[in-house]
Amino acid sequence: IIMGMIKDKSFGPVVMFGLGGIFVEVLKDVSFRIVPIDKEDAVQMMEEIQGRKLLGGYRGKEPADKETLQKMLVKLSDFVDATPGIEEIDMNPVFAYSEGAAVVDARIILSSEE
Repeated sequence: IIMGMIKDKSFGPVVMFGLGGIFVEVLKDVSFRIVPIDKEDAVQMMEEIQGRKLLGGYRGKEPADKETLQKMLVKLSDFVDATPGIEEIDMNPVFAYSEGAAVVDARIILSSEE
């Protein structure tokens, strides 16, 4: 899974959610929302991606802890909303487990203007 934020020139900060790793580059399976978001927005973002069925479990794998992923998206939005000067956040990959999730790699780019 990938989660992150980019600063759009027209809309300002937007959070993203999608399939992570190489899949984000190849399939572009991501959803975006303007900051701030709430739990309902996070649920909708997770339902919008084409790979949403993978979150529900497949081939004997347990489903991902969607509640934790939703909370992570909302907390990411809250952090971005409260922290000026962030240009981009990239958390990729995020491993989703049946209980919890873990950010394996992350990058934050700060604005040189602030």
